[in-house]
Amino acid sequence: MPAEGHALLGASNARQWLGCPPSIRFVEYLDLPDEESPFAAEGTEAHALAELKLRLAFGQITKRQYSSRVRSRKKSEYYGAEMEEATDTYVSFVTGLSETLEAESGEAPTVELEQRVDFSAYVPAGYGTADCIVVDGTDLHVIDLKYGKGVAVSAEDNPQLKLYALGALERYGMLYGIETVITTIVQPRLDSVSSDSYPVGDLVSWGRGYAAPRAELAWAGEGEYHPGEDTCRWCRAKGVCRARADAALRAARSDFSVESIPTPEEAAAKLAAPPDLSDGEIARLLAVCPLIEDWCKGVRADALERALSGTAFDGFKVVAGRSSRRIADAASAIAALQGAGVPEADYLKPRELQGIGALTKALGKEKFEELLGPLVVKPQGKPALVPEDDKRPALGSAESAAADFAD
Repeated sequence: MPAEGHALLGASNARQWLGCPPSIRFVEYLDLPDEESPFAAEGTEAHALAELKLRLAFGQITKRQYSSRVRSRKKSEYYGAEMEEATDTYVSFVTGLSETLEAESGEAPTVELEQRVDFSAYVPAGYGTADCIVVDGTDLHVIDLKYGKGVAVSAEDNPQLKLYALGALERYGMLYGIETVITTIVQPRLDSVSSDSYPVGDLVSWGRGYAAPRAELAWAGEGEYHPGEDTCRWCRAKGVCRARADAALRAARSDFSVESIPTPEEAAAKLAAPPDLSDGEIARLLAVCPLIEDWCKGVRADALERALSGTAFDGFKVVAGRSSRRIADAASAIAALQGAGVPEADYLKPRELQGIGALTKALGKEKFEELLGPLVVKPQGKPALVPEDDKRPALGSAESAAADFAD
């Protein structure tokens, strides 16, 4: 999803203002800069490219218009083979869904791209832009592309998509007699597609009974602060928020249980406990580590920004970070090496095979499966220790084994 302009209570930051209502006005009061990160800029470019591909696929623009518009997208510093492959995956999902729905009903569904939706009936001045809306009979599909690959985002009970869905219902609900809403997130660089569905009545009840009251608090800058992973992740005030600092310090004091862990000397003398942490103590530490680590990261980032603006912190100074040497002009370097007669094998990487998305596009799905299907594998990711509510199956579990067998 590209940025939603200046909506104070937008869908994209719904986890923040729903969970921690006063934080929005707090950020506004601090007048903190809202600078676009490179990751957000990369996501914006990917959405723009995906939109062009879908408009071409659904006949909303001509091939000439597509070629003209996509040319400027390819000039972006973020454009590359990975973006082509990821957007192709997203486009394939949307077009595949449309084809399936048409085959089942005999009628092509209505497809709207980058549609502005207004959910101000529930949230003051609430609006956003849905990546893709598909209306099929009494079903309404809201589809969102997530280009990031740092954190997996699930569509299950996702407030951003639920707000988009409420806005879409305001626009299409009565016209089409919508009964069911299906929300989907496609995150191609993590090979993830997740969906959730809601009867219209349940979705509206959530909007009126939960989102609307929380939105009123957020709009007024009232309610209680609730520091947490979801509420603090994208909050621009997290580095200076007193409530977050208090929560992190409380977690460190209470869950670390320093007073309950004997020193090696005490343990040896009393034989009350070994000098190492127990499994239960480690489990408590694991639970609070993300909160403390993220808080420290936010404090450091805010302090650096202030220091660069002239603030002096006792005992600290700003220095140049470490960097690596690089070739400033690759073309000139290649020309110099060629002129000196250096063999290409000594300075050029060997040719690489295109990614799966690019190969599928070049060969077509049937030809790709025929030639390369048996060669495609999905290796298991590196082991990671995560909370129990993580969606991925535990290694060694029956669910994990079934997934491996399916792959």
